[in-house]
Amino acid sequence: MRGPVRRALARVHFLLACVVGALAFVGLSIGGLLYVALRAGRGSAPVHLARLFHWIVRTLLGWRITVEDRPRVTGSAPAILMASHRSNLDIVVYGGLYPKRTVVIGKKEIAKIPVFGWFFRATGNILLDRKDLASAIASIAAAAKRVREKRVSVWVFPEGHRNGSPTLLPFKKGSFHLAIAAQVPIVPIVCGPLDDVLDGHRLLVFPGTIRIRVLPPIPTEGLDEEDLEELIATVRGRMQEAQDALAAETAAVRS
Repeated sequence: MRGPVRRALARVHFLLACVVGALAFVGLSIGGLLYVALRAGRGSAPVHLARLFHWIVRTLLGWRITVEDRPRVTGSAPAILMASHRSNLDIVVYGGLYPKRTVVIGKKEIAKIPVFGWFFRATGNILLDRKDLASAIASIAAAAKRVREKRVSVWVFPEGHRNGSPTLLPFKKGSFHLAIAAQVPIVPIVCGPLDDVLDGHRLLVFPGTIRIRVLPPIPTEGLDEEDLEELIATVRGRMQEAQDALAAETAAVRS
């Protein structure tokens, strides 16, 4: 059990990190927009933003983030990179792993966020309107063509929502349609439990280690839409198994 003094310090730490992190995020987004405008292209701006923000906030929080089998991320490119969506701080957790020549799938509402939303759209990320099926299908088809022709990878959170529970949420189908249409592998990425370093409900943050595990790529070559449900079940099953293993290993170390 953590004592009241440590909890109070952890809350101050959390609030300080929120303020500094927000300022850094806005500043980096503005810098990214200027970079895109001056270079007349997207370039590597998203990678710089993700990695710089990751380094700033990770350092401020006192987090050590370890990645197992990192080469699988770039070695499988182009690919659909599917990560578990653990918290609001996923950009901090995964930012150091974000590779070059990669775009993100996000909800169209992201484009409405001042500064960052403009940067997100300007750097060629994929915006889906989940309420408009025809529009979403067209976006996925265009994205598949881009993956094949430009050889870019796509980062996605298949759960679609933040989920701090040990059990993964049902996966959204859009990114699996994309993987099959583009005929590129899926690379699952899971994150260990954050309980020891983050309590978002009580606004507490603690220094500690976060483990990320990159799983072997799952091929989609030769698959079609009839294989969709089986593919989803396979990917989710392997991610759940790996996430459970990380949780068990963390518990064993803790005890």
